Amino acid sequence: MAAANAPELVTKLTCACEHLLSASEMVQFVELSRESLLKMVTTIGTPRIINSTAALMDAVPETIKERLPKTSLRCKDDYNYDAIRQRGLDMWKGVYSKQAEKLEGKIGGWYPDLLEVIQTDLYGRILSDCRILDAKSTELCTIGALFPSNVPAQLKSHVIGAGRLGASSDEIEAAKAIAKLVCIQATALRD
Repeated sequence: MAAANAPELVTKLTCACEHLLSASEMVQFVELSRESLLKMVTTIGTPRIINSTAALMDAVPETIKERLPKTSLRCKDDYNYDAIRQRGLDMWKGVYSKQAEKLEGKIGGWYPDLLEVIQTDLYGRILSDCRILDAKSTELCTIGALFPSNVPAQLKSHVIGAGRLGASSDEIEAAKAIAKLVCIQATALRD
């Protein structure tokens, strides 16, 4: 929904969940939604994530907001550069496996700082932080975020990466099907 730049669909989904879920399930839904949106800033971009997070939180009832954490999980004490970088490299290798070194060579050859930012900041600080959303779920979200972006090489890599991180073929196909439906809905909203 965020990748398709359709925050109004986030609002609709959140309102539907409010009627279907218990209060504790709704808190979990909001926590998982916020974390998946945060992680997809790496794929979709900040403006769309801000818009979708605003749509999510505007639709959440105050009684649920009161139960959400009020402080950031990510604080300066958590940032040991070497540990963050290693965590990023571990996830990078988990996603890309035998292709990791080849991809590092390509990206590093284009611009070494780009590789450093991807592996340390995006993979290390954000994507590999599994306190709320595990690695498999993060990859499934990445599939959903890449689908409307028309980047077939990256989509293929992350479909394979999701499998490497434990996603079943049914889970991968479901992520792609949901992304396709969102794209259809987003297009219909604009027409």
